[in-house]
Amino acid sequence: MFFLPLTLITAISPIIFTLALGFLSGWRKQFGKGASQAFISFVMSYALPLSLFGGLLSTSRQVIIQDIPLFIWLGVGMIGTFGLLIIIYQLYLHHLSLAVLRALSVACPSVPFMGTSVLAIIFGSTDSVILVAICGLYLNLIQVPLSVLLLSAAGREGEQTAKGFQQAGERLLSALKKPLVWAPILAFILNLSGFQLAEKWLPLFSELGQAAGGVALFSIGIMLYVQHFQLTRAVILNVCLKNLALPLAIWGAMSLAGASQAFQQLVVITLAIPTAAMPSMLAIQSRVHEDEMASTQLVSTLLSVVTMGLFMFLLQVG
Repeated sequence: MFFLPLTLITAISPIIFTLALGFLSGWRKQFGKGASQAFISFVMSYALPLSLFGGLLSTSRQVIIQDIPLFIWLGVGMIGTFGLLIIIYQLYLHHLSLAVLRALSVACPSVPFMGTSVLAIIFGSTDSVILVAICGLYLNLIQVPLSVLLLSAAGREGEQTAKGFQQAGERLLSALKKPLVWAPILAFILNLSGFQLAEKWLPLFSELGQAAGGVALFSIGIMLYVQHFQLTRAVILNVCLKNLALPLAIWGAMSLAGASQAFQQLVVITLAIPTAAMPSMLAIQSRVHEDEMASTQLVSTLLSVVTMGLFMFLLQVG
């Protein structure tokens, strides 16, 4: 158990370092809010769609069609929580854009960034590959496209007239044309149909796609400086729900369902990974509560050393 805190620190250090570089560039006046939005536009329009398309095409079909129990429980944690929180937040806030972003900040663990390092050390390479692949499918195939569609339909706050709904419908149709929506869906269909992309052609997508994570984190760091970091009640609630409440709820449900301890470890630790960059990226692109989402990601990542370590101890991992 003594190696786990160091493992977690090692896993989150690239995220913190890249955020810090972005923050430093903002402090030095090298980049401002406009540059951050331009970087995010590049990521969302080119780098990320290419990354998702290539990643899904390179995912083994066996990973997609096997391990049904893992699919179910991770789906409950990521998709079930995402949908439930959107409904609750929308009923409470009457602000669809903010409801989507807050729900995503809770239901979207940073598995693509941290999973390959942390999960591989904890559970081994085979299990970690499956966990990262399943979470990647839920994130890329459902959470990201659905978030883009809902944010596009919501548009600016407060559109309640017939004209507003007509405009929302037009934005929804426009969102369907965005690469971030159709690219992962097309890749998933091609994968299941048996299409296999030769390994020599994968660099067509990874050359630019691998820049998505770093550029996104750098731009979020700029936004943390421009918008100023704030530890608000909303940020605290987001982090508590993501780092503690979601893993605890799934752990309790799995215990009641009689799942084995080893299986509980796989699912709960994966969902305890801190929030991903996607909510902050979408917030910056949509210009909705960028400060809250960026602050949520920073606090969730920093505290994950403690919260993930706690779950590992309680679940007797290692």
